[in-house]
Amino acid sequence: MRHREIVPSDQLSFLAGGSEMARMIREHDWSTHPFGPPGTWPQSLRSALSICLHSAFPTSIYWGPELRLLYNDAWAPIPGPRHPAALGAPAREVWADIWHVIEPQFSELLATGEGIFVENQMLPMRRYGALETTYWNYSFTAIRGEDGTIAGIFNSGNETTAHVLQQRQMRFLLELGEHLRSSQDPATARRTATGLLGAYLEVDRVVLAETADDAEGFAIVEVWTADQRADQVADQGADQAASAGHVAALAAFGGHVLHELRAGRVVRIDNVATHPEAGDLRAKGVGAVVAVPWLDSEGLSGALLLHVREPRAWNEFDVTTVKELLERTGNWIQRIRAAERERIMVREVDHRARNVLAVAQSLVRLTSADDLEAYRDKVEARMGALAGAHALLASKKWKTVELSALLEQELAPFRGGAPDRVLTDGPRVALPPDLTQNVALLLHELATNAAKHGAFRTEQGRLAVTWEVDRAGNLRFAWSETVHGQLSRPPGAVEAGFGTRLLDRVVRNQLGGTLDQELTPSGLRCRIEIPLAKAGREAGGAKASRTRPPGAP
Repeated sequence: MRHREIVPSDQLSFLAGGSEMARMIREHDWSTHPFGPPGTWPQSLRSALSICLHSAFPTSIYWGPELRLLYNDAWAPIPGPRHPAALGAPAREVWADIWHVIEPQFSELLATGEGIFVENQMLPMRRYGALETTYWNYSFTAIRGEDGTIAGIFNSGNETTAHVLQQRQMRFLLELGEHLRSSQDPATARRTATGLLGAYLEVDRVVLAETADDAEGFAIVEVWTADQRADQVADQGADQAASAGHVAALAAFGGHVLHELRAGRVVRIDNVATHPEAGDLRAKGVGAVVAVPWLDSEGLSGALLLHVREPRAWNEFDVTTVKELLERTGNWIQRIRAAERERIMVREVDHRARNVLAVAQSLVRLTSADDLEAYRDKVEARMGALAGAHALLASKKWKTVELSALLEQELAPFRGGAPDRVLTDGPRVALPPDLTQNVALLLHELATNAAKHGAFRTEQGRLAVTWEVDRAGNLRFAWSETVHGQLSRPPGAVEAGFGTRLLDRVVRNQLGGTLDQELTPSGLRCRIEIPLAKAGREAGGAKASRTRPPGAP
């Protein structure tokens, strides 16, 4: 049985104190270690270690030809899980990951004896299985032994990673803002943001996706890969061209990733290989991933994902940078879209105003009457029809108006107490604003004519209005009046009065359609055909579906 050397307590006074590392050094078995028992250590090491152990600043000592480590409590967390095995271990073994950085510095100090101080030195440490980019301020100072030669190195320093990354982040966000200000459309803003982010964080791939309309997939709107330079983000690479615009199944982003994103949580996976729920990402050659949800008032609207091929320890600044980028890019895109909406609105107001004035001029110019009062009544009535169409459009936010709604508005005054006096039947037809104005005038003229000469001249008159949309996209509209009693005009061709001329002008000139009118013994029959496809392209689009309108029998 081996007995430890009994050393007088005064020879171990340099290890006095209640610190954890002083206790560990006192209790460590040094009998087989190159240093030997602490009682035999040279005075130069004792003095240096006493200073080290009583310092509140992270301090360590590299001693002997192998530069073996001794350190204090404040320094113990620096090597991470390598502590406490780092105690008494050679520097080359403890710092294998950063040896290429610090070994030249050790060699310089041992050769010259001059102290070394470095500020914000980048040290790529791999302490927890994944590579960390860390920054440090530290100094190396020679410790001379009893013979005057350099026997060890006194090291003190502290980590500055947070400070460095914060400064870098601020510079990056300022640069991002400058680039976004030169982006004139959302696509350029997205491409610029993802390119700058990929280069800044030094990742292999950046994917920006939005939730698809069916909520079962992500529409990939932008992809950046490491072979693209940040100053060439306007030029899409082959990988980007192949992927952008693709709708990927939500599962393609990993079941675990998807679940967290839907919950509005950030996903950070430092090592896909050891993550229990990242097998689907591992199969895609992803080593580490960060996924940040893009949220709006309705929930998950998209996500930004960062991929690297090797494990990587993501830090809080990586995540906050992505969040800031999403917010700033999203705000800028909203500004672009708001400006575009404003430009469109100005053009639309001008367009609508010109249309209304043109119609009003035509009404005034073509209206005729025997006296001023009659002329005024006619103009007011037709202007009222136009105003009614505008009110209906305004209630629909100037998008589309149902043909059945226009009919109901124009024919409601003539229904009276007989619900079967006016019958309508046809599919849903959504008319854009310009089409709505012209169709409203068309219906007004037909209704006015029926009130003066046709079905609405007496309470017993009846009207049937039917319409359909054929396979070619043509709206076929039939207006059939049944007059009670004698017609006010003889059957045959309809006289070319103002109403007829206005109908003909609206249908043929404005809508590109055809108009056929005749007076039968029972009343007026009017057939109108309008090519919706052509009218829709010129007026903003018209849609039809097989749904019966309100009030249809």
